[in-house]
Amino acid sequence: MKYVSTRGGEDEVSFTSVLLNGLAKDGGLYVPKTFPKFSTKDLKRLSHMNYAELCYQVTKGFISESDIPHKDYKKICYKTYDKNFGTNIINIDKLSENENILNLYHGPTLAFKDFALQLLGNIYDYVLKKKRIKLTILGATSGDTGSAAIYGCSRSKKIKAFILFPHGKVSEAQRKQMTTFKNKNVFCIAIKGDFDDCQKLVKDFFNYEGKQINLAAVNSINWVRIMGQLVYYFWSYFKVEKNLRRVNYVVPTGNFGNVYAGYISKKMGLPINKLVVSSNKNDILTRFFETGVMKLKQTIKTVSPSMDIQVSSNFERLLYDYSKSTELIKNLYRDLGMKGYFSVDTKLLDLMKNSFRYGRLNDKETLTSINKIFKRFRIIIDPHTAVGYSIGKTVLDDSEKRIYLATAHYSKFIDTVKKVINDQVTLPERISSIINKEEKFDLLDNNLKELIQYITEKSCVSRQV
Repeated sequence: MKYVSTRGGEDEVSFTSVLLNGLAKDGGLYVPKTFPKFSTKDLKRLSHMNYAELCYQVTKGFISESDIPHKDYKKICYKTYDKNFGTNIINIDKLSENENILNLYHGPTLAFKDFALQLLGNIYDYVLKKKRIKLTILGATSGDTGSAAIYGCSRSKKIKAFILFPHGKVSEAQRKQMTTFKNKNVFCIAIKGDFDDCQKLVKDFFNYEGKQINLAAVNSINWVRIMGQLVYYFWSYFKVEKNLRRVNYVVPTGNFGNVYAGYISKKMGLPINKLVVSSNKNDILTRFFETGVMKLKQTIKTVSPSMDIQVSSNFERLLYDYSKSTELIKNLYRDLGMKGYFSVDTKLLDLMKNSFRYGRLNDKETLTSINKIFKRFRIIIDPHTAVGYSIGKTVLDDSEKRIYLATAHYSKFIDTVKKVINDQVTLPERISSIINKEEKFDLLDNNLKELIQYITEKSCVSRQV
């Protein structure tokens, strides 16, 4: 398996290069040249597998034997999905004949990103030991990526982790999951700005030619993150559909990574009908599908803060997949950087809309959705899941089978949940145990030079290590 950049400025590279580079040297995102395909017969075979085995079978095609021998990769999969996820690795709440909630919060940090980042961390550890090198990982988080990356990657003695988060714009639980972590190889950095500022700093650091460290990414700009997210689409599909009929997926999203993983699953042969792009008031993705114009606006603070994003990085991969034009991608993202917007022609937009539906929800409607679910089903959902639920109810017919992705445990947004649910709401031990712990993080300006100096001094990892 070889990989190319969406912007065409780099030769084909290996899985290991994708893993360790994160972002392509031309500023683009890596994508596989080809995708594994699963036939109806293949899907029936996969449907009976446990999660670890399913992960191995679904994702091994993206990894060449020369990168990781498949017998070793299988061990990595089984090592990943162990007791850290508990015996009930994922559960599904059946709301009605055609409505299901996929609860992706049984991992160590109670968020869907655990599924990919625990896998990524173990792959990193294997490759770094094999190559006898050390690595500095850099990530930006709107809430959950940070803690999941810290837990998944920082246990390796070969890694130092630097996580950027927008100061004052993540929930208290999300922040403390990062800042109370005691490992000396973890550095949490609050940036004076929003998530888009954090994400831009990460990308700009990768493009900085003077860096003297081995640098890799944990955000979904790293293809391996997307690869790890494919598995729960396959797993959940087999749990709710026994006759290989098409199922819809409803996904709350800001950065488009989770939706893109669903799109790739469909591309690989999973019988998915529509992917519902669910936006909060930071609705750049919904506006794009409505108009064909991707236009940056000021980020708005909402009760679903992990979606308070304007620059949806993974959308670049989708545009590339539909257009197959690296020249177009370069021009579009040049316009986005210079003008703050770009547009696509009607033909391309109509083609893209075939796989997607979309909608937006404001804060008042989000709170109403949390309350409605609780009163009807006695289930507490987090605000991001609430966005998805309401939009799914709006854009899908009752007859259309769908799976709502529950992206985090409600306790990570307890203040919001308590606004609408009067019953006593308890915190799980993983959250309650950190509430009063001492925090450790540094506050930096939104300044690349300052960030470079900070990370270089703290990492002390040269390319020759």
